[in-house]
Amino acid sequence: MSGTATLEEAKSIIEDKSLAEEKLHEELENEDLDIPSHIREARFEELRKQAAEFEGMKDRHHGLYSDLKAEKEFLELTTTEERCVVHFYHVDFRRCDIMDKHLKEIAQKYFETKFARISVDSAKFFVTKLKIQVLPYVICFKKGVVVDRIVGFEELGNTDGFTTTLLERRLGQSGIIEAKGAGDGQKKSTTIFGFGKDKTEDSDSDSDY
Repeated sequence: MSGTATLEEAKSIIEDKSLAEEKLHEELENEDLDIPSHIREARFEELRKQAAEFEGMKDRHHGLYSDLKAEKEFLELTTTEERCVVHFYHVDFRRCDIMDKHLKEIAQKYFETKFARISVDSAKFFVTKLKIQVLPYVICFKKGVVVDRIVGFEELGNTDGFTTTLLERRLGQSGIIEAKGAGDGQKKSTTIFGFGKDKTEDSDSDSDY
C-alpha cells in the first residue's frame, strides 16, 4: 500500500466500492484508453483487496488517535500493526498536550499508519525498558521493531510553536509515513488505473520524567 490515504479517502474506498467499479467501467468505455483485460482485472482485484484491508484497519480504529489504557494494549498494538506511532505522555506536561494535538491531526491524514498514546503512569514497565526519561516521547514501530524515536522538541525547532507539517516531515524520515509534500494539492489528473489524462514560540526546555 502507498501509505498516503487519508481517513476520508479510506472511508470512501470502504463505503463506495461499487462506485469505484463503476468508474473503472466508465474509463474502459473511453476511446482514448486502450487497457488490456489483464490489467483491468488486476486493478479490480487491487481495489477489492484494498477495500478489505481498509475495512480491517477501520475496525482497529485507524485514522483516529487512540488512548491505550494498559501495557497489554500497547504490546498488542505494536506487535500486530505493520506501522504504528505511540506517544508516551504525562497528563500534567503541557508539551505532551501540544504533541497530542499534532498527532491527532496527522492520524487523520495517514490512515494506514496507526497512531496512539499511552500514559507513562500506565506503562511503567515499558518506560523502564525503553529508558524513557524525557517527555514527550514518541516511538515509531514497524512490525514490532523500533525504527525511530522523537524525544522532546529538540528536533522540532525546540519551540512549542512548531507546525504539524514539520512533525510530518520528521516522521517521514523513518518511513513510518510517506509525508505529503506542499505540492500534493496540485496533482496531475489521472484515471483510476493510474494513467495520465491530457502558537507562539516558547523557550521552555523539554520536561524530564
